Amino acid sequence: MSYERYAAMTGPARAGAALWRTGLGLLLAIMAYVVLVTEFASLVHSLSGPGGTLFAEFAGGSTPRGALLLLFSFALMPVAPLILARPMHLRSALSLLGPLRPALGDFLRVFRVLAILAAILVLLPVDFAPVAALPPGRWLLLLPLTLVAVAVQAGAEEIVFRGYLQTQLAARFAFPPIWLFLTALLFAYGHYAPAENGGNALAFAGLAFAFGLAAGDLTARAGNLGPAVAFHLVNNFLAIAVIALPGPLSGLALSTYPFAADTEAVRPLIWVDLGAIGVSWLAARVALRR
Repeated sequence: MSYERYAAMTGPARAGAALWRTGLGLLLAIMAYVVLVTEFASLVHSLSGPGGTLFAEFAGGSTPRGALLLLFSFALMPVAPLILARPMHLRSALSLLGPLRPALGDFLRVFRVLAILAAILVLLPVDFAPVAALPPGRWLLLLPLTLVAVAVQAGAEEIVFRGYLQTQLAARFAFPPIWLFLTALLFAYGHYAPAENGGNALAFAGLAFAFGLAAGDLTARAGNLGPAVAFHLVNNFLAIAVIALPGPLSGLALSTYPFAADTEAVRPLIWVDLGAIGVSWLAARVALRR
């Protein structure tokens, strides 16, 4: 499969693909997101009461309520790109998603395959004992809301990085490694978190870079965001709701790892995750053949 279908997304972006437009649009998107998240955090703080419990949960994401608030706050991320699409880039907001009917079909096709693969991966034996987190009954009760929240987070990031940034760059540069590499690099930078991951921060960023390359390739092959959103959703659901690293965004997890993100013990897991990304990417590519 080639990148011919990507013309469905790059075509509408060509009229406003000048680098100054993309650079300015990205800067405005970042500024708007910072302002919106700050205002959202202020709202949560004002609702927290004297003890500030709700705000503390939101900041840490280590309780179900806090994790849900944190995930839903990602809905603010694509607001500016969607608004700026017409005035800045002379394209419709919906063009950031690609053709809607193929996007839905490709999403379902890839999601089915990756959900089965994820179930297999979860059942594989491991050499550590997961730590129980949410009681199974409560986890199941929260599951529909968790799925929606993770989908919001995954979809928001895909709209910004693949639907907006990568497509704008692809409309400007005909050489795929340029726009695949640059978008994945910025995606990795956005996931560089030394405060949380300590000496493993670069390794986790490298994992995000590999993920960004895979999601970018799936978007270009399909010509819509459907496969990348499904890929992102399944990956993040496993990492957030099934077995999570203790700490930020662990509040919805059925279980957690017995080690933290900044410890040496987590390093083998990074290699396992890299392999899982590769296998999932290949499975998604097979699912897209039609």
